Amino acid sequence: MSSMICAYKSGNCNGMPYASMTSQRGYLVVYDNGNCNGIPFWSMKKTSRACEVYPNGNCNGIPIGYFRYGSRGTEFYPNGNGNGFPNYYFEFKGRYVAIYDNGNGNGFPKWSIRQNGRIAEFYSNGNCNGIPELAVKGADDLRDVLEFMFYLFIYGFHA
Repeated sequence: MSSMICAYKSGNCNGMPYASMTSQRGYLVVYDNGNCNGIPFWSMKKTSRACEVYPNGNCNGIPIGYFRYGSRGTEFYPNGNGNGFPNYYFEFKGRYVAIYDNGNGNGFPKWSIRQNGRIAEFYSNGNCNGIPELAVKGADDLRDVLEFMFYLFIYGFHA
């Protein structure tokens, strides 16, 4: 991951970013501004198999979300431990991610993310058509920004 990733409410990375993410002490920290200053509002601890999301900036306590990485895609569990049934499924197709709200990747995707250079664009449809609703600048890999974009847009942290 780059040193800092910034999210923009417009789909074109113009103007002031409204959220930012940086790596600190082995985990990712998210701020509700574009400069990684102040008090972080959530953090993520990533391993090769999973990502735990915490409601604070230091990965302490009980995670509020859990992403499990598989060979075909990523599953999201809202319980923080990866037990039970996933709520969302992310299918990677090169520089494109199809996001399903059924947890298993069947049917039509509801949202999509497309990487365009170092910019990742989030669409509220499953085919990356139209105008993106969120853009993230500094994305080296879609896996670097998947959880960040998910929490900002789908899980309600996009003001």
